[in-house]
Amino acid sequence: MTALKKTKSSIAPGDVGGPVGLSREAQQILDRFRLEEVASHLLRRAHFIAEDIFSKEFASESLTPRQKAALVVVAQNPGLKQSALADQLHMDRNTIAEMIKRLCANEMLVRIAAEDDQRAYRLYIAKNGVEVLNRVLPRDSGVEKLLLERLPEEYRALFVKCLKLIADSQNDLAASNRNEE
Repeated sequence: MTALKKTKSSIAPGDVGGPVGLSREAQQILDRFRLEEVASHLLRRAHFIAEDIFSKEFASESLTPRQKAALVVVAQNPGLKQSALADQLHMDRNTIAEMIKRLCANEMLVRIAAEDDQRAYRLYIAKNGVEVLNRVLPRDSGVEKLLLERLPEEYRALFVKCLKLIADSQNDLAASNRNEE
């Protein structure tokens, strides 16, 4: 058994308890603060639950939710430029480029240099990508159902609508920033 090293603590015995130096306002907020009621915290937790449900359902596919989304968008928009896919998925271009490399290596997508811009690529779904979508899409609604089943049925559409409002606010902010430039 190894002995634990004793380290000098920067906390004096009298400091144990409430945080020293908090302003009255900060202390009042801290006294009322309930992490379980913080929207951003709950969204993060819900995101992890959604990821877990997806990964369990599609473990045999070795597919991430973002990869599925990319396959769906490309199948719906053959010849879509890689940069446009990044915009539609709201992902940065470097992340998309890496994901596209993997999907091409797995022969799910085909990437062809765009005829109008040699720096750009156009994307097409490949045979393996079609086969993955044929297996995944029929089961995908079950994943969504499982995710939302804890909500009363009458709240489900409203919940999705509210999430969309939050997500779309990013589009409004980006458009506003572009107009200011």
